[in-house]
Amino acid sequence: MTGSSKLIPDLDTLPEIAEIGQIATWLAEAGLESVELSNCMGGRLRLSVAQAPSAVGQGMIAQPVPQPAVAELVAAKAPFFGRLCLVNPLGEEAFAPVGSTVRKGDIVALLTLETLQVPVTAPIDGEVVEIVGQAEDLVGYGTEILMIRPL
Repeated sequence: MTGSSKLIPDLDTLPEIAEIGQIATWLAEAGLESVELSNCMGGRLRLSVAQAPSAVGQGMIAQPVPQPAVAELVAAKAPFFGRLCLVNPLGEEAFAPVGSTVRKGDIVALLTLETLQVPVTAPIDGEVVEIVGQAEDLVGYGTEILMIRPL
């Protein structure tokens, strides 16, 4: 590798054909089948490498995979650390069960640490489609608690 070549391509734009070929070669050499690259602007590139068992690196296929036009799920994340509580301790009902509609700012869970209770709130309006966290688990800051499909 020369001083001018980059180990990881710049993801502000999609990689050049030569960079895609290099990434595909690295995948084959590592025995991996695929990799997905993304940036903070929503750009994505998924590479899949088809390998012949006897000849690593031969017959590689590398092409961008179009992303479906579906709304991305948004995670409600822990703003602190503590034990995850998915049920309202006052009413014994789930804060936000799968299928429920939540509004931005609604409490969807609690984090408890001794006598401290910190609410986990919905970051957007939407429908709860998955509960990722497990009740009573000790979770850290930024842990995904549940997934919301935007309305």
